[in-house]
Amino acid sequence: MTLAEAISSLYALRTGTTPVEEGAPHERPHKPLLLLAVFDLMDDGLATAERVPWSQALRNRFAARFLQVRKHNDQNTPENPFRYLQNDGFWEAWIEEDGRTLPLQGTPLVGHMGTVFARFCGGLEEVVAVPEWRAVLRESLTARFFPGVNVVKEIPWRASAEETAEETAEKVAEEGPEFGRSAAFRRTILDIYDHQCAACGLRIRLPVANQVSFIDAAHLLPWTGFRNDHPTNGVALCKNHHWAMDREILAPGPDLRWHVSALVDGRRSNGEKELAELAGKSVLLPKDPAFHPHEAGLVWRVGRLVA
Repeated sequence: MTLAEAISSLYALRTGTTPVEEGAPHERPHKPLLLLAVFDLMDDGLATAERVPWSQALRNRFAARFLQVRKHNDQNTPENPFRYLQNDGFWEAWIEEDGRTLPLQGTPLVGHMGTVFARFCGGLEEVVAVPEWRAVLRESLTARFFPGVNVVKEIPWRASAEETAEETAEKVAEEGPEFGRSAAFRRTILDIYDHQCAACGLRIRLPVANQVSFIDAAHLLPWTGFRNDHPTNGVALCKNHHWAMDREILAPGPDLRWHVSALVDGRRSNGEKELAELAGKSVLLPKDPAFHPHEAGLVWRVGRLVA
């Protein structure tokens, strides 16, 4: 597994979302929080990629971050993601008792400390075992699930004992300038919007290798400066409307309708006419309200429209 593939796996965590009746719907934070806590244990030498103990140290690190990000009725329950991360394809948990090793099938309790363990698998174990790559994964988890919240533990950027700093830099550079983050964000947004442009409704997805889609993933608050890859900071757009939004002549507003710059004059061309006709039309939203665009990004976009 490459670093880019590892980031993609973390962006695709099956977190689940809260129901509308419990308040503003949102993704449940438990799985990414547990992974951040596990990375802490590994940094401190209390766990390895092959053996992560269910322990009070893990619970403490989970709880410290949970207090920073909890919303509404979220519960401080690290035992749930310790078990259910097994559904994401890169985590295996087991219990050791009576000289036997058995798959973990229930939720671990406090009394199970010292007997319950987990490990990374599916190739992710090789990535998280490298300290500098683990730091990139930590930053990626934060950008994807907790943008704007300081849940990242600062650790030195260091090469492993087996390689020089130059070799480490070359290894990371091979993964691409953004370590696969951009591709992972795009897949997340396109899945949420079902590959449909939120402006015009265009949906073309060819049934060929890699499922070619004509839709882009656009940030509301730009990555540079905000480092926010949360789905509520993204919107699916066809290339024409992505281009128009990037050039600040089209924007979704907090009223969840499209706004068009006064510079656009539909009398000049059919292209401008099509843009002008978007004004006032509803933004085509994801089915899950937990992923609807957040107000801060919508306000920012409308405020940037060319007068």
